[in-house]
Order: sequence, then structure tokens, then C-alpha cells
Amino acid sequence: MIYLLLSAVSAFFGLTSGLGPTTLLRPLLDAVSPLPPTSVATLCTMATLCAALVAAFFALSQPLPLHPDELILLAVGAVLGGLLGDLASARFMSMLPRSTAMLMQNALLFTLIALPAIYFHSLSRTLLPIGTSRLLSFPVALSVGMLGSFLAFGAEPVTLMLYFFLFDADNEESGFAALTITLFSMTGKLIALLIRQRMILPDTGILLWILPGALIGALLAMLPGFQRMISGKVGQILLRLSLFTSLLNIAAAMAH
Repeated sequence: MIYLLLSAVSAFFGLTSGLGPTTLLRPLLDAVSPLPPTSVATLCTMATLCAALVAAFFALSQPLPLHPDELILLAVGAVLGGLLGDLASARFMSMLPRSTAMLMQNALLFTLIALPAIYFHSLSRTLLPIGTSRLLSFPVALSVGMLGSFLAFGAEPVTLMLYFFLFDADNEESGFAALTITLFSMTGKLIALLIRQRMILPDTGILLWILPGALIGALLAMLPGFQRMISGKVGQILLRLSLFTSLLNIAAAMAH
């Protein structure tokens, strides 16, 4: 039951705040779950993909804020990044003990969450947007897709930061780009994961709690009434909680 609640809360507040459905779930599962990192990664991948599919379904009812050519670049880059990130993650996990892998993963996760927060809070006032060609959306999707796949979370804050800084994009464009990269990178990771696991997903009992939680949380987040109830302070609380949990995981890993 705890997995259902964690997944639902993370998906709901992650989508309403724009931070992503598993930005909080990933460090929380590392902290409270006895499962190995590979199982946590699988669960977070499925939760992210489920919530992203719900968000994409609702987003398609609105006019597309990005050009179709750019969407193709994002999709292809993200799928490749998802595949490569999963292969790198599998290799990484096989070489290191659990505590070391958790330490390094949470350190990278902390960086990927904290850096965009620092940028939007202060650096964006001095580092003006470049406004470069949208052809760079392919390497952006490839790199963010690899990082998101490696850590099994959507890495939405990184996409938002890069789109603001590189392309001078507005909120709607950046948000749709983040959703596209998340959706296709997690699809690529799931494909690689299923091939590596010979089409068998581990921890299916827990997965049956994680997926309904992500679905319920995502559906509630899409309701306009709930969206209006969520203030910007909730996103800040979610961000700080995610960072704090990552720090606790780092400290726990170092203690071992």
C-alpha cells in the first residue's frame, strides 16, 4: 500500500508543479524500499512512463507548441538516449556494490535536481538565453534521455533549464519538450530493459501497486480544479524534499 501512496503523491505533485512524476519517487524508494537499485530503477521507469502517457494523452488535445520536425528530433534523440542510458546503468550496477552504486546515483540525482533549481532561482538573471537553433534539440534529447534513463526518472528539470537557456523557449514549449523527452526516453529504457530481462519484469507484485498509483496521481493532476489548487510553494516543497531525501541516501550509503 505504501508503494501506491508514494507513486500517487509523487505523480500528482510532480506533474502539477512541473518537476516530473518521479523526481520525488526515485529518492524516496531508495530511502524506504529494501529493493536493490535495479528493481527501484524498473519500478520508477514504469511509473514515469505511465504518468507521462497520461499527461501526453491530455496534452494532445491542445495545439502542439513545437514544430513537428522538432518533435521528431526530440523523440529520436530521447529513444536513443533511453537505450544507451539503460545499457550504461546495467553495466554500472554490475560493477559496483549496492552502497557505492546508490551513493553515486543519488549524488548525480541531487546534482540534476539542484542545478536547474539554482539556475531558475538566480543564474537566469545573469546568464541570458542564447536563442540558438532548434536543431540542437536532438543532442539535448539524447543527453537528457541518457541521464534520465541512467537514473530512471524523467529529468524534466534539466530539460526545462536547457530549453530556457539554449532556445529562449517559453513555459509551454519547454514543458512539452520535457514531456516528449521523458516519454520516449523511458520507452527506450523499457525496451532495453525487457530485452535484457528476457521480457520478464521483476517485482511484479510491487509493480501492481506502483502503476495504479502513478495512474491515479497523473489523472488527478490533469484535472483543472486540482491544478488551480496547487501553488508555486508546493513545487518548492517538493523540490526541497527530493533534494533532502537524496542527501539522506548519500549519507546512508557513505555510512556503509
